[in-house]
Amino acid sequence: MQRLSSQTFHSIREQLLLTARPLERAIFCYEFEDGKEETVLEALQTYQNDDGGFGNGLEPDFQLPDSSPMATSVAMQHLIRYADHPLAQNMIKRAISYLESTFDEERRGWFAVPPQVNEYPHAFWWTVRDNGQSWIDDNWGNPSAELIGYLHLFEHEVQNLHVPKLIDQALTHFLQLESFDAHETYCYLRLLAMVPNQRTDKVEKQLTKAVQSVVKLDRENWEKYVPFPLKFIATPEGNHFGLPAFKVEDNLDFFVEKLEEQSCISPTWAWTDYLATWEKAKKEWTGILTLGTLLSLRTFNRLDTEQ
Repeated sequence: MQRLSSQTFHSIREQLLLTARPLERAIFCYEFEDGKEETVLEALQTYQNDDGGFGNGLEPDFQLPDSSPMATSVAMQHLIRYADHPLAQNMIKRAISYLESTFDEERRGWFAVPPQVNEYPHAFWWTVRDNGQSWIDDNWGNPSAELIGYLHLFEHEVQNLHVPKLIDQALTHFLQLESFDAHETYCYLRLLAMVPNQRTDKVEKQLTKAVQSVVKLDRENWEKYVPFPLKFIATPEGNHFGLPAFKVEDNLDFFVEKLEEQSCISPTWAWTDYLATWEKAKKEWTGILTLGTLLSLRTFNRLDTEQ
């Protein structure tokens, strides 16, 4: 079992504080130093629009300044960690209002991004096609299943939608799936973390089937953009979905080695257009991915931070 050395950790720290976005810098300081929740929330607040939704490149692969359900889902992943803070509560209330206003009755959920995304630099997979949908929308649960989870957590802020019915609908959809998309599976994992009483044996069996069908277990794949084991296993005590323990350990070793070599985790994908903007987005993603990897390594006791 390999652990990230304290020397490398402090080298990564210097790079993050120098090159990452204010949001990732604030999260790093909160998680590893004496940073304050308020600093994180103030950084996140800069991405929230007057309509309560989030945009402004919070998800760096599309630079749309307008709000989108997808960017709002990214914001909510952060906000639930600070939900007791008054600033977070106000941001959440406004975000829930936005989600209600953009709920599509015919879809019984949300489209990931609005057509205006095409007017700003973005990765090709976010392009909204003539049918009014991006490629992301081919899988209903991304982000609709996850967003329904946030409506459940903050149901006291919901005015017009019937949340229990939406949860039933989301789970029915999931249980009927015969093939699986990795990103949709991530969204269902987040939903089920928010509604743990819905994790029946039938649901767990389907989750296991989904994870095993999309995960890539071999090292040679992890240099590519693939769903690796740590994408599904959040804690040592969590459900491993039948994945071999030694593969999880190897995945951890892989990221320790990568950070020891490079002191960062860079994106394993690239844009095909807007290449100047991609260089900026790539730098932002490097901060996001590096910070996320550090947090995972800490969770699995693979991190030495003391010099």
